Amino acid sequence: MKIKKISKVNPVAKYSRNKSGAGYHKDKTKYNRKNKMCGGFTGEHEETVAQKLDRLVLLEKMQENCNSPSLWFSYEEEIIQIKEDLQDVDF
Repeated sequence: MKIKKISKVNPVAKYSRNKSGAGYHKDKTKYNRKNKMCGGFTGEHEETVAQKLDRLVLLEKMQENCNSPSLWFSYEEEIIQIKEDLQDVDF
């Protein structure tokens, strides 16, 4: 009868091994633990006119249903900013 060595179970690796991003990453430009995708999307992009209009409608609806005066004014400031941005756009 052979005696097996008892090895420690790493609970972090046990539950995360099948998730995305698990395993060895050879190319450091593709993956970095701190900011996930190094060579990919940075999060900085120009908002399109359609997105601004959608956000404008959403903010106006949120402003109608708001109970807090401070939130109402913050929504108003964002609405004014979007309207200024859309001033030059021809529809």
